[in-house]
Amino acid sequence: MTQRTAARSSVEDRRRHERHLLERYLEHLRSRGVRDYGYDDLYRDYRLTLPLLLAFAVAVSLTVGAGSFHGGDVSALLASRGDRTAIGIIVGAAVAMAGTAMQGITRNPLADPGILGINAGSALAVVIGITWWGVSNLLGYVLLSLVGAAVAAVAVMALATFGARALGQASQSGPLTLALSGMVFTAGTSSIAQAVLVSNGKSLDTYRFWQVGSVAGRDLGDLVPAVPFLLIGFLVLLASGRRLDVLAMGDSVAAGLGERPGRLRLVIGGAGVLLAAAATGIAGPIAFVGLVAPHVLRPLIGTSYRVLVPAAGVLGACIVVLADTLGRIVSPPGEVQVGIMTAVLGCPALLWVVARMRSL
Repeated sequence: MTQRTAARSSVEDRRRHERHLLERYLEHLRSRGVRDYGYDDLYRDYRLTLPLLLAFAVAVSLTVGAGSFHGGDVSALLASRGDRTAIGIIVGAAVAMAGTAMQGITRNPLADPGILGINAGSALAVVIGITWWGVSNLLGYVLLSLVGAAVAAVAVMALATFGARALGQASQSGPLTLALSGMVFTAGTSSIAQAVLVSNGKSLDTYRFWQVGSVAGRDLGDLVPAVPFLLIGFLVLLASGRRLDVLAMGDSVAAGLGERPGRLRLVIGGAGVLLAAAATGIAGPIAFVGLVAPHVLRPLIGTSYRVLVPAAGVLGACIVVLADTLGRIVSPPGEVQVGIMTAVLGCPALLWVVARMRSL
């Protein structure tokens, strides 16, 4: 089997899955009396679902609360909401694509920047930077987040491997072992961060707003320092879908197809860490988006990463923008930060994912 043959097989599997799913839904519609709606119409609407959902999320974000803008001042509305919405799209896409890539390279359905401790490592690095070096700009946050995320990724993988071997399991840690290692690492780094902050009230005030995760109070100009990291991360992951499909077949198969699994994991994982670190530096920790987006999509579009990675980016953008909008309306005249909203919505999603894993 060649790489081209493996890729063609993955595409054919996805198309069969799509057709089966759509045909079942069409049968359901016809059982409800829908007649003038064929397979071609359904397939067209199916392909437009994610773009239309993103357009809806953007429209809602821009218009909710627009009554406060007197005289229909569109320019004031866009100035107030446009940058916030655009940043939400970028951050959501980055976190979701990073989570999808991490699930692919680890073959772990619970992989996510938050659960694996990537966000916690970034947060600890930012705390140290704020407290000891007086860092207060976005470039500093992004660079510190990148260093902290890289250290966290290595530490969690090492902890999971050690834990698996101590329990007499195979050298490759299982999904729950890796997730628990990430939670242990998160608990430890969070404790250290709190201990550092307790001794410095000014640093605590600066960190407290960043920690909850928010896209408010930022404009697109603030993103300039993070653009190189975002571009590299997006481009590498968008180009890695076929190789993630090969990795999903197992290391021995990937090696037989001419790939180097270790190097692939390093490159793709590095791109995922870049995206997660840049998003965390921009908006603070945004939890569960990287976990939820690919799990919602897999039953609908299949498991091919060539489609799943970009689709997860679009859905992640929708989730963050809609969560940010919801946070603005649940507690007027104040607002709930998007990081809190995604955590509240993501906890039930995590339980659903674990229950789904146990049922398979």
